[in-house]
This record gives sequence, structure tokens and C-alpha cells, in this order.
Amino acid sequence: MKILNLNEGSFPIKLSFELENHNVPNIGKLTNNLSVEAQILKISKNLYKCDGSIEGNFLDTCQNCLKDTEINISNTINVTIKDSAEMHTDSSDQDQTHYQELEYFDLYRFIEEEVAIIYPDIVKCNKDCLEEPHPEEQEKNLPFKKIRDLIE
Repeated sequence: MKILNLNEGSFPIKLSFELENHNVPNIGKLTNNLSVEAQILKISKNLYKCDGSIEGNFLDTCQNCLKDTEINISNTINVTIKDSAEMHTDSSDQDQTHYQELEYFDLYRFIEEEVAIIYPDIVKCNKDCLEEPHPEEQEKNLPFKKIRDLIE
């Protein structure tokens, strides 16, 4: 567990580390370390911005055929960080805001939340796994078509 006090110190805080495991429920197992490159900037007294990238490989189970499937996640981090005391009074309508106590900011909890957000909801070994091929459009049996053709 890596705890930062975001209320003190100099900014920007540059971070480069790897995680060997995670505590995110209902996602696969890490097959190699989760690589994180990030920078935390102080915007104002209780407003911070984190930019960076996150990459890793997971082993999970295909939800259709139940085969082991490798999932590669690679995404950018672009999140606003605010104190958890502001969560209920915040009216900024920002999509990517992480709330946590700034004096005891748990960096690993923050990264695990980012992994949970970018991890795919549906795990498939390939996009066509167990999908039945679409039958070619067959002409329907239209019994009155011949009569209609004769009249015309």
C-alpha cells in the first residue's frame, strides 16, 4: 500500500511503478506486472489532476466458451482528484473524478479503480466466439406469388 499526502509537498509528483497483483474483484489474474506511468498536478487547494498511462496483461475466462483468454489493457489516465469530503457537495459534473481523503491518498486504490473502469465488461476469446453463422437470406415460401406473377 502506497500512501501519499497530497496536502503537502511539491508538485508535480511523477510516478513510475509496477504492480505485481491487484485486489479488483471479478476480473482476471495479472500475467505480468501492471505498468503505471503518471503525474499528479496540483490545480488548486483541493483540486488535483492525474495524467498518465496504465498497461497490463490479464488471464481471464471467455464468457462464451470458457477458454482461458488473454486480456491486454492499455489506456491513458486523465482524472481529476478531489477530497472525499466534497463528494456530496460537488456540482462540477465532471465525468472522471476520483474522490479520496487527500491527506492519506491510497495510490494503489486509485490505480485499482482505474483498472476496474477500463477492464472489459464482456470477456471473449474472439469477437465471433460461439456465434452461429447467419444463414443466407432464403426466399420465403410465398404460395400466392406465382398467381400474382400470372396476373401481372
